[in-house]
Amino acid sequence: MISAFLYWTLWLISIVLLMISAISLLNLFTFVRVRRKLDIEYQSPFISILVPARNEERGIRECIESLCNQVYPAYEVLVLNDDSTDSTKDILEELKVLYPDKLSIMDGTPLPSDWIGKSHACYQLSQKAKGEYILFTDADTVHSPYSLLSLLRTSGEYQADLLTAVPNQTLTSFWEHVMVPFMHVLYHGYLPNSLVYSTNDSRFSAANGQIMFFRYDAYHMIGGHASVQQSLVEDIDLAKNMKRNKGKVVLANAIDIVSCSMYSGFKEVFNGFSKNFYSGFSENILIFIFFLLHVFTAYIIPPILVLIGYFSEDQSLMIWGIVLTVLGMLIRLCSTIQFSFPLYHVILQPLSGLFAIIIACNSFLWSLPKHGRKWKGRIYTT
Repeated sequence: MISAFLYWTLWLISIVLLMISAISLLNLFTFVRVRRKLDIEYQSPFISILVPARNEERGIRECIESLCNQVYPAYEVLVLNDDSTDSTKDILEELKVLYPDKLSIMDGTPLPSDWIGKSHACYQLSQKAKGEYILFTDADTVHSPYSLLSLLRTSGEYQADLLTAVPNQTLTSFWEHVMVPFMHVLYHGYLPNSLVYSTNDSRFSAANGQIMFFRYDAYHMIGGHASVQQSLVEDIDLAKNMKRNKGKVVLANAIDIVSCSMYSGFKEVFNGFSKNFYSGFSENILIFIFFLLHVFTAYIIPPILVLIGYFSEDQSLMIWGIVLTVLGMLIRLCSTIQFSFPLYHVILQPLSGLFAIIIACNSFLWSLPKHGRKWKGRIYTT
């Protein structure tokens, strides 16, 4: 027999899940998509592709080769070696010989104490860029030959000052399949995509630092990466700054033109998301706790209710658990279809939610003064 308190709690959870499901279904049909463009216009603005690289020996060669083989006629590729301790610099020097006209390599200056590494690297790159447009892209991405043309066309179509996009994620380990697509659920289920580009309200901001395609003058209008020098979520903060300055931000699906090998294995997934998960909530402890409670009640409790109802022979409780579990999986299904993940990801939703909570708690611990966020040999205490 379900108590009155539990009954109304289950109704509240179901209403929340129905709202998220509605947003997910809407985005499934309306999410902006960067389509592969094959035609080149006679007049093409010059574009600077900017790649920060720190200890990227695993994927830097494939990334730079893909960028140096774009069909687009007028562009440059600038790569900053950010004090790498692996073979990144040697690989870049080999590539420079192969692509002397397209590729330029910079050695980064020492990291100031009041900067985050990626923002400092991107800032240095922006100072050397010559393009009317600038594309910041990560060293673990691989671009199709039509990537640059497609991004430019989509940016023009929406008159974007910042076009940021989600690439196809290459997943190899079990924990990547569990966690990486869960972040896409947040892109897809918690904010109508149209609100990103149709309003200047910075609360409706979303971005992905793997692909950030700016109009050069708009980027400098907001102060560039110098305006987010201490941010661990610089992509989102740049999008917010753009909106505050009346610029137009577009978040798009770019799985047709770019792929990304974000992390490899449990340790990289755990540490990679831990470094900035808490910062993604602007370090607002109340919103952070509310989100964790939401994930726990929406995605973890329902399958537990199914089991409790089954073994206690409480049919009403079991039905509630099934309904809520199915709603949570529907949310995951919409994101799975949008970003072309394997369909079996749908059944991983409860485990993904649990893993997200564990990572979130670790991210909070790392934010405490005596700890610090750890990433690529650096510890950030800001």
